[in-house]
Amino acid sequence: MSDEVGVNIWLYEPNKGAAIFFAVAFLTSGVVHFWQAVHYHSWRLTGLYVLCSLLFAGGFIARALGAFDTGNIIKYIISIVLTYAAPPLYELANYYVLGRILYFVPHCSPIHPGRVLTTFAAISFVIEALNGTGAAYVANRTLPESLQDVGHVLFKVALILQLVVIVSFMALATTFYTRCRKNGINHNKVNQPLLTLYLSTGLIFARTVYRTVEYFEMETVDYFAEGFDLGRQNPIVRFEWYFYVFEAALMLVNSALINARHPRRWLPQSTKLYLAKDGITEVMGPGYKEDRGFVATLLDPFDVYGMVKGRDKSTRFWDEDGHELQTAPGTSGKGMRQSV
Repeated sequence: MSDEVGVNIWLYEPNKGAAIFFAVAFLTSGVVHFWQAVHYHSWRLTGLYVLCSLLFAGGFIARALGAFDTGNIIKYIISIVLTYAAPPLYELANYYVLGRILYFVPHCSPIHPGRVLTTFAAISFVIEALNGTGAAYVANRTLPESLQDVGHVLFKVALILQLVVIVSFMALATTFYTRCRKNGINHNKVNQPLLTLYLSTGLIFARTVYRTVEYFEMETVDYFAEGFDLGRQNPIVRFEWYFYVFEAALMLVNSALINARHPRRWLPQSTKLYLAKDGITEVMGPGYKEDRGFVATLLDPFDVYGMVKGRDKSTRFWDEDGHELQTAPGTSGKGMRQSV
């Protein structure tokens, strides 16, 4: 089968210079992420940021090559698949970071920190599978119509699921922050990485909203149809600048944000080091233990069954470190902590 389809599959003339610029920019950010992972010994925590940069760089390299060969469907498919695959992995990396923040302040965590990863990572895996399969089926217009229809459905589910997961993630982070404030925790090692997560998640959410709107418009486009008129299509489909503003630029800003505000600047390397209930003292403790199996953790991330049975009380090691919240006479104890 030929790689050529005989038409400009991009709908517009792809900007060669912009594609090259973003390929170089993401490669540069990826190199910085690599150095930071080595410098901070944070491969488990931030290694995914390196992969995301490489995926975007590969996607823009394929886009640049496709700009010189607008009828080549293989280059088009590679570009689409790689650029769609990276943002969910940015989200997954953010889940790692939130989990590490929860390990640092365990007494304010609404969920076992390790369950943040198992729960959201499982959902991210599903999203990645749907994204990859859907992108490949939709981008390849030479496939049978039935497979293209399957790709459309997979894409819709993946995009909507991404939005739902982002909102759920933000709700979890906000619940944790609210608990910290209620318990007098106002610590720089909590506030700064949380701020980075809010900014990063906001950028990813804006990008996902754009992609969802674009896709629902793109689904109706059939440039192989007789009498197809590009001028009648929605501007979000017709003009490339939407992609560069709401996908490329937002995700490059996100990558640079993590470079500038790397979470290991504030978070400890060990998950056993935690902030005591006094909001000041950092204690090396036994760390969280997970006695349940993977399936039980996945299906019941909040361990509702354990709370009913009183099992969670046995893991509250922070109640035994002797560092309680100190209150001045006539105060409630709230708002008494200073940033460290």
